Amino acid sequence: RTEPDVALPMIVLRPKNLKGRVPLVLAIQGHSKNPELFAGIYRNEKERASGEEGERNIGIQAVNEGYIAIVPTTRAFGATRVAKDIKKDETSSCIELSNRDRLVGRTLIGERVWDVSRIIDWAFESLPVDRTNVILTGNSGGGTVTVYAGAIDTRISQSLPGSAFCPYIESIGSIYHCACNYIPGILDLGEMQDVAGLTAPRLFRAIHGVKDNIFPIEATREGMRQLEKIYAAAGAPGRCSLYEGPEGHRYYKAGAWDFVRANLEPERPANVVIAPEAPFAFE
Repeated sequence: RTEPDVALPMIVLRPKNLKGRVPLVLAIQGHSKNPELFAGIYRNEKERASGEEGERNIGIQAVNEGYIAIVPTTRAFGATRVAKDIKKDETSSCIELSNRDRLVGRTLIGERVWDVSRIIDWAFESLPVDRTNVILTGNSGGGTVTVYAGAIDTRISQSLPGSAFCPYIESIGSIYHCACNYIPGILDLGEMQDVAGLTAPRLFRAIHGVKDNIFPIEATREGMRQLEKIYAAAGAPGRCSLYEGPEGHRYYKAGAWDFVRANLEPERPANVVIAPEAPFAFE
């Protein structure tokens, strides 16, 4: 339970012959009727073919790298939908839960970020994970959660959003998207690259298809150019990057695991706490 009345199902995948502590990967799904898709659990052969082609079995990919992977149900999907949407087999309850959240000054993105942090708490207490190397990735709506959670939770060492990193105005501001993408007043504070800039100096890798028709690649490239300036100002040049896949709105494992592997850090003892450094000082 990530809140007293929120039971959040999740799947934990472990490598065979696990010895010692290994990196932790959280794989966050976007819109899908099957909340177990990223764990490589398919409901039929058509879904299997689509999932394999789109390389959406991210949890399996992580385990094949030797990491422990957690695939949680993204809030408003699966068993966390409202009862009437479960009965009607709707994909999600994003609209209804977003409307309810606004009544009490909350957002679905905020709740999903909260869920990520509580899962990390649990994993640190319950699993043989290397706390120095916590990797967060996801696609589409899961990529959006990755951007925000990586910015907020400094225990996340690498953030790899798929099919999500794109300036607001050119994406959710001008193209139809689900209500779960929106934070009231966010543009008064900054663009998506400004949110992602809060990840600095920790690692950030955007994974994006050049033919993505709901998060345009040209806008993503410009957002990355701006993000690179933020990272440089934070004293961390070269620690953010963009991988461009050849197709559309899907995951690209070629942009993920070589990057993760190349940037793993030596494990620190569990009792050593490294206080995060603020990348900026305001006067």
